Amino acid sequence: MIRRCCCSLYNKYYNSPSNYYLFNSFTKHHPLRYFSQSSPDVILKKFDRLTPQQRLYLETIKKDYDEASLVRQIRHSQASERFIGKFSPLYTAYKEYCNTLESIVECHELMREPEMEEIARADIVSMEKTLQLSYNDIECEISETLLPSGDNIYLEVRMAAGGLESSVFTKDLLNMYENIATSRGFQWTVLEEDSRGDIGIGNAIVSISGPDALGLFQFEAGVHRVQRVPINDTRVHTSTAVVLVTSKPDHIDIKIDEADLDITYMRASGPGGQFVQRTNSKCRIVHKPTGIFVTNQTSRLAQDNKNECLKKLAAILLKRELDETMSSTEQTKKSQAMHGDRSDKIRTYNYKSGVITDHRYKVEVSGILDYFEDPDSFMELHRRVTSVWQLQKLSEIAEEITQSQDQSSTSSSSRRRN
Repeated sequence: MIRRCCCSLYNKYYNSPSNYYLFNSFTKHHPLRYFSQSSPDVILKKFDRLTPQQRLYLETIKKDYDEASLVRQIRHSQASERFIGKFSPLYTAYKEYCNTLESIVECHELMREPEMEEIARADIVSMEKTLQLSYNDIECEISETLLPSGDNIYLEVRMAAGGLESSVFTKDLLNMYENIATSRGFQWTVLEEDSRGDIGIGNAIVSISGPDALGLFQFEAGVHRVQRVPINDTRVHTSTAVVLVTSKPDHIDIKIDEADLDITYMRASGPGGQFVQRTNSKCRIVHKPTGIFVTNQTSRLAQDNKNECLKKLAAILLKRELDETMSSTEQTKKSQAMHGDRSDKIRTYNYKSGVITDHRYKVEVSGILDYFEDPDSFMELHRRVTSVWQLQKLSEIAEEITQSQDQSSTSSSSRRRN
């Protein structure tokens, strides 16, 4: 519920080089302060950390939040309650930020008086720290509102180009993701694993459950490329692995007709003793209209395995449904990623330089060995990627709002002429 609000006042005064005002809509019945030609430039450019896109997004949310609060006072509205519940932390952080920024400006005004200069200067130092904390909260909360949410996901890692070295790299990725998930207290359940000896993995599917698991792993989906010397060679090889991340529905939200399913029970293989080897507990479901099939043998009970298969099938069908709405260009890119082509990589791990490069968002981090062992190194790249993604997303939203403002202004002008 992001309405296209009119922020012409902000655009006129905040962005104008000749009229640099402090835009603060949280101070009730308080007019915009007029500063001298130089003071606002010095104060705002030094202390205000918000980009124009961030501020426009925050002002839009603020306007909608105030309207939702007013509606809630008049009558009960589930939509208003959901909106307030979702955006309340962001609203509070932005309000604190604006109040702190205004207080800094007021202290600069007081510094003109000699007897107040020392006290005001000390207050500014303290408030600058508060402002930075508020800005950090705003960045975090913006990401929370923009990123898709989900506590339960399927993560699949499979080898692609590169033979044995690809299977080794696939196992390295899987171990790294497990380390990250367990360090955050997430539940990690291996559903399928195709081992290639003691050193590699052909394919693995895991279920991950934890707070905002989708937000943590969604940027991992795609082709990962590694450039390093394999254990069985002396030359640098380039290999790839494919990572897929899908949201796991808590309930089967997509309609699946039982008549379209071919359900088979069979004896499971692998560890588990005679119980799994002598009972038909493993479940295999084929979706006849699409030819998609899923299997599960994690439980000793056939019904539990069937339920897990239905959830996996629902996730795949839901993803297919979403993919059909994408443009042909995006479909082509996704098709290339599915094949694991070396050229269609989202990230490169170069062991010679010790650098990990995310090609989508032009982000690089060093310390490749720590990256696979230390969850903090992974989180550093994740934070930087999320920050760039957030700016791109806010730019898109700002462009939509601006276009809506232009259309609204054109319509108003036409009505006045008529």
